[in-house]
Amino acid sequence: MSGLFGIIESAKKAIHSSRVGMEVTSHNVSNVNTPGYTRQRVELSSTDVLTSKRGMANAGVKVIGIKQIRDEFVESEIRRVSNLMGTYSVEREILGRIESLINEPSDVGLGQLIQNFFNAFDDLAKNPEDRALRVTVVQTGKALTQRYKEIFQRLLGIKKDVLSELEAKIKSVNESVSEIAKLNQSAINHHNTGAETNDVRDKINQKLKELSKLVDVVVKFDESGAVKISAGGVTLVDKNFATNLELKFSDGQVKILSNTENLELKLNSGEIFSLQNSFNGLIPQMIQKFDQLASNLISRVNEFHRNGYGLDGSIGNDFFAGTGAGSIQVSKAIINDLNKISASMNGNAGDNKIALAIASLKNDEKISGFYNSVVSDIGLRSRISSDNENLQQMILNQLESQRDAISGVSIDEEMLNMIKFQKMFEASARVIQSVNEMIDAVLSMVR
Repeated sequence: MSGLFGIIESAKKAIHSSRVGMEVTSHNVSNVNTPGYTRQRVELSSTDVLTSKRGMANAGVKVIGIKQIRDEFVESEIRRVSNLMGTYSVEREILGRIESLINEPSDVGLGQLIQNFFNAFDDLAKNPEDRALRVTVVQTGKALTQRYKEIFQRLLGIKKDVLSELEAKIKSVNESVSEIAKLNQSAINHHNTGAETNDVRDKINQKLKELSKLVDVVVKFDESGAVKISAGGVTLVDKNFATNLELKFSDGQVKILSNTENLELKLNSGEIFSLQNSFNGLIPQMIQKFDQLASNLISRVNEFHRNGYGLDGSIGNDFFAGTGAGSIQVSKAIINDLNKISASMNGNAGDNKIALAIASLKNDEKISGFYNSVVSDIGLRSRISSDNENLQQMILNQLESQRDAISGVSIDEEMLNMIKFQKMFEASARVIQSVNEMIDAVLSMVR
């Protein structure tokens, strides 16, 4: 009789195992469309062999755990590529804004306005005493200086937008690390009570993917499923402890610090890296280049203009006032009196050597050449960033397809598992039924 009851116990364990298997299958099917969900599989093992006077017998099957089907290398690569994609995406967007600003293919583009200004002096050289041509010189000069100021202000505007975006991204990091710390505590609690941490691990992984776009994270999971995260040499999350980040300004540069140990993050990639690099480097460099371009225009034009004579016989007049892109303007003296525009080198009204000299600056390396090099450089950098972003997107798509193949839920496979566990349940129930009939038969013999 004890042997028969052992068979019932073994079948009962099989029923329990099949029930757990059905629960896991149902859980997989329910989450087939859940972002970041990792397919789970019930792990079964035969129980320890029982030894008795009658020999050895297997005590059935047991559930040893519910395992997630994942490839840690693929998960790590997805985070790494997402991080690079974030780097190039932000870089491409900012470079694109600058490129469209300085390279507008229209009559109001800076390059065209520079040409218009020098063409006006070229026309003036043909008839230095013509008042209408002098009006055109002033008008083209005003249009050019106004465009310089617009570019200068819009570059400052882009810098302000970048700072706002950087502040928003820092806030997102703080929210993410806070949520991950809470998930870590949940994972630890589950682990300590013997409960599965799989679903918590999925939520942590999903948050890690979002976080990796922002900063280049270093990730280490412990046996409980909790994760330790560091970025830029600073620990962001350790168990249920999270470090918040904040911005600090020093000498016009923005730094990212932890608010606990006041350590500076030294980032190498990610959206926040590109934003910080643009604020501290790219945009100030562009402002400096346009300041230099405007300064070159002011100094080169004034150098010739102050050595020439106006129609009123005056000499030493500057055509432009100001020192750079933010302050350049046509001299008020020129605006108020067109006769002060210098066209003559010797004071004769019909002489045009100064006008020709200024007109020849259209081919000057410090003006047109410098402008063309700036436009070419920013265009090249923009294309490289765009190409890199597209490449990383392609790699990311491949990795996510690979992850889906490994960790994603297949309805067909789950249906097969469901049938398998259903048959296991039915067979085990049939065993119990048969043993019951055998016990009844034995008992009837005793009676």
